Amino acid sequence: MKCPYIFLLVLFVGVLHAQELEDKFAVVTPVQTQLDAYNTGNLELFLSAYSDTIKIYNFPNELRSSGKESMRKGYGGMFERLQDLQCRLVSRTVMGDKVVDHESVIFSKEDPPSEVIAIYRVEDGLIQEVWFMR
Repeated sequence: MKCPYIFLLVLFVGVLHAQELEDKFAVVTPVQTQLDAYNTGNLELFLSAYSDTIKIYNFPNELRSSGKESMRKGYGGMFERLQDLQCRLVSRTVMGDKVVDHESVIFSKEDPPSEVIAIYRVEDGLIQEVWFMR
């Protein structure tokens, strides 16, 4: 009689553990979406990964941009002007609601890549805040 209860307990713990692992990395989805869209110049897909109230900072706390419409203007112009624009992911770390990417960004083929650290804070499946270190 104890066997069915032990089986159910093990099954329940396994399901909880699987959900915990799945949720832990769900924050990566919008970050990867925006990276892929950045590399293809797809502005609408790029913006879809961000909340309407997105805040972008130069690390540690210099507000650079606020709101998706501000991003649309800045990144839209950049996507149009910079035909060589590419971002290569060097490394990625996930900690709670934060995704920390080390990125190598090419703005022009004539110039060396720029090394950037980007810290993305994700909530409800969207990027809420980003801090850039250059």
